Amino acid sequence: MNAVRTGLFLLALALAADAVAAPKVDPTVDRLRNELRALTSDPGLGDLAEAERIRAEQAIAALAAAGRREREALAYIAERRVDIARSAAEVQFQQRQLDQLEREKDRIVLQATQRDAELARLEAEKLRLQNLARQEETLRAQQNEASAIALSELSSAEAEQARRVAAAQQAEASLARQEADLAFAAAESLRLQLQSMTARSDARGQVMTLAGDAFASGQSSLRAEARSNLQRVVEFVNAYPGQPVLIEGHTDSQGSANLNQVLSQKRAEAVRDALIQDGVDGSRLSALGVGEDRPVADNASEDGRARNRRVEIVVQGAGAP
Repeated sequence: MNAVRTGLFLLALALAADAVAAPKVDPTVDRLRNELRALTSDPGLGDLAEAERIRAEQAIAALAAAGRREREALAYIAERRVDIARSAAEVQFQQRQLDQLEREKDRIVLQATQRDAELARLEAEKLRLQNLARQEETLRAQQNEASAIALSELSSAEAEQARRVAAAQQAEASLARQEADLAFAAAESLRLQLQSMTARSDARGQVMTLAGDAFASGQSSLRAEARSNLQRVVEFVNAYPGQPVLIEGHTDSQGSANLNQVLSQKRAEAVRDALIQDGVDGSRLSALGVGEDRPVADNASEDGRARNRRVEIVVQGAGAP
């Protein structure tokens, strides 16, 4: 009986040791890694969005190594990074297909243009020969009179052409002046807007909002006027040394959710990079694209959409109510 008890005790110890030695599988980490592997092995998307996939891998690794207190925030970031990687790959894949279709269209248009040009050349040659025959007949009958008429018509045509060219040049110069005036006014308005920005306080901390006018429509690069007038933002961030800063990109609801997610992330990163170039400590800054998920106004109106297109610079925990 003692031998049996001893054997059972040793078996229980062995099973406990195996349980301790077996690594615990994190289902969220495992799922995210499987999603990222599926994206990498996708024959159409696997070689695209390399930078976004690397960021997703880093986020998953951070989640795998995180403690219980950090897990929820890091899981959210990892989820978004994987979504962003897939969205960016899909956007690049669609762009690649559009480029291919554009090249095919250009080839077809070129062939059609060449064919039309050849037909036009043949028709012009036919008309030229017919005209030469008629001219020869006319010249034989009334050579002097025909020459005078031809010279008069040529002079009139040249004068009319010169008048039209002068009018077109004048209209083009006027349009260029109007465009320059509009561009200057828009740049001046953006400069004044950036210089008059103020911070507000909410549950996250101190927040300063950079309006969507700082970016060209559909683009993620800061306008030159915005890039050269970020001093208010720099002073705002540097007023809270050591505090972490979250830069959130937001869009309106126009376009697909995936494209808006990618655009908002790239805009947030553009602002982060500009602040680093202007001397802000990069270790304090993080960029996150929220897309269209957090509107502050009704997307049904142009004014509401304009307010939703924004980048929020949040000094976390600074003076929060």
